[in-house]
Amino acid sequence: MLAELCPPPYADDSDGAAVVGFGIGNPKENLGLQVCLVSLDLSEWDRYSMAIHLHRDLGNANSFGVGVENIMLSEGSDSGKSYYAVYSQSVQSEPFINAATGVSRLHFSIGAGNGRFADKSGDDIARGKGEHGTYVFGNIAYEVADEFNVIADWNGTNLNAGLAKTFWIDNLPIVTAVGAGDLTDNSGDGVRFLFIVGTGFKL
Repeated sequence: MLAELCPPPYADDSDGAAVVGFGIGNPKENLGLQVCLVSLDLSEWDRYSMAIHLHRDLGNANSFGVGVENIMLSEGSDSGKSYYAVYSQSVQSEPFINAATGVSRLHFSIGAGNGRFADKSGDDIARGKGEHGTYVFGNIAYEVADEFNVIADWNGTNLNAGLAKTFWIDNLPIVTAVGAGDLTDNSGDGVRFLFIVGTGFKL
């Protein structure tokens, strides 16, 4: 479960999105499947989409996935489907291993896709910011303290950065993140504040 709050580009009022999803399968032995239901407008709760992600564990902390986002389940969205493929790695070199947990502090992903990774909004185009992004996206995260990470993300059209911290309530993790979006002038009308909170559990 995930909730995100931020002001949309070219708008004055803040809005957000909420996500609930589930995963099945065994990506180490065959494949894992994740399905998410997304509420695109928390003020009205009348616009919904779905995302599907299929992934495989390649061993040695490497994985590969393919998916599609923004499969619309309602009317009223100005975005189309986004298809993508992504490779992720948790770096296993000794300098990056947390001695206390045995887990790497450094993680990154790189991928390519269309849709939101490639096409800019009508507002961006109208303001002379071009029609297309890079089609390539990626992110990197580094654990600077116990379950406290700094994150940078290129989403195909702009750069985002933030901080994330995991808290525990008994065995339930609560992940919080704050950040800034649209750090370059490639898209949007300025830097946006981002706030995210989420949790997950295994049955």
